[in-house]
Amino acid sequence: MKRFCIILISLLLLAACVPTPTEEAVVNKGEHSIKDTLSAEDAEAYRYEAPTHWSETIEMKQLKIVIDADVVLPETDRYPLQTIKRHTFTSNDAISLLNACFAGPFELRENRYSMTEVEEDIRMLLRGNVVDSDEETGEVTWAPWDEEPEEMAELREQMAQCPAKDTFVPLDPEQLHLRSEPYVVRAGDGTLLYLTLRKNALTVSTARNGQVQDETMVWNGGFYGEPWHRTLDNITVSEETAKKTANAILDRAGLSDQFGVGLVEKGRLARAIVEEPYYEVLSEGLILRVSRNGGGYVPFPQGGGMYEEDQNGALYEQPTEESYAQRWCQDWMELYVSDSGVGYVGWFDPNEFVTEANGNVVLMPFDEIRNRIRDDLRFSYAWTDQGNRGITELHVKRIVLSCAIERIPDDPDEAALVPAWAVVYSDSRSEKVKLHERIMLINAIDGSYLHVGS
Repeated sequence: MKRFCIILISLLLLAACVPTPTEEAVVNKGEHSIKDTLSAEDAEAYRYEAPTHWSETIEMKQLKIVIDADVVLPETDRYPLQTIKRHTFTSNDAISLLNACFAGPFELRENRYSMTEVEEDIRMLLRGNVVDSDEETGEVTWAPWDEEPEEMAELREQMAQCPAKDTFVPLDPEQLHLRSEPYVVRAGDGTLLYLTLRKNALTVSTARNGQVQDETMVWNGGFYGEPWHRTLDNITVSEETAKKTANAILDRAGLSDQFGVGLVEKGRLARAIVEEPYYEVLSEGLILRVSRNGGGYVPFPQGGGMYEEDQNGALYEQPTEESYAQRWCQDWMELYVSDSGVGYVGWFDPNEFVTEANGNVVLMPFDEIRNRIRDDLRFSYAWTDQGNRGITELHVKRIVLSCAIERIPDDPDEAALVPAWAVVYSDSRSEKVKLHERIMLINAIDGSYLHVGS
């Protein structure tokens, strides 16, 4: 019934908004052939053929779709299909990540709070809350927090628990448990590391309350008190060095066969402070977005807000079955590297490799994939024929053969990591304010539309 309703709505939209295209738009097929593909025999080794670049312009009534995209393929003659299951982070995961990124031996701080940290938090509280900020000058207006008395009482209690001097003991996995507060760990060189261990997030930072901010965030005002349209001009670490660092970390963590660097961009490590200008830049460097490669595909980051799924189009579908209502996100990692080394590492939405269910699947020819991409874009933006809301052009910039999660019918515990085309695009309106790009995922086996986060 759900599939019938989607197709019916799709046909009505097409009839009302746009002339019927030469090929029909492909929406989610729901229960297509994923189970058959999982159990099928491996295909013979072959090299997938596709052009290295695709240039084309598609004219709609009030929108121009400009495709000027590199087509990125993995260097392989084998296209596997894997299965995964959800994972909850453990203390052993935390120890493994520490050892992969920093030099031990490691010690855990026994006292939860230090006097210096609580004093800083009290000054932050007394400074107040931001009620106004000038984007051009960075001038900030502060006002007292409504919750100040309760917060202050809690901070005073924390201060009473602080020893005169911090004490450390050798780090043991049994000392670490899931909690929202960070643990303070001392590395072998004396660096303090702030480790957070949650069910679906594991992070380590060299800065208390440190934030890793990419170019887009900095451009749009990274902190209150910081003028907009700043750029990152003091980066000295090279992309080659940063990638070597990331790959070495994956090797030491035993993750190099499942993860790879998918994106490198400029960034910085910074934190809010009490005094004007109310923020402090600790370093500028490179952010490496690390994601699953599905056994040999091009790793492509789908989490962490780098790309948005376009939820306004007719192809977007919310899950309805209870067992599928919880989004199943592909795990991703974020590394920040400067000339001082690793400043931050985060691992989110963890999954666990189960098996390689099919060692080599047959992918849909690229000419057919190209037709699906054309039709899906036209179909998703058919609404612009009635009014484009300031969007005059759509720009397709990259098309990457990566992998993505597809749910297995009647199996809420495992999902398939299927080969998928990641189509990256943006529109003329969002480009003016430097918003993140959007992504469309197309199943490389049958051309069906996949959702980000399943």
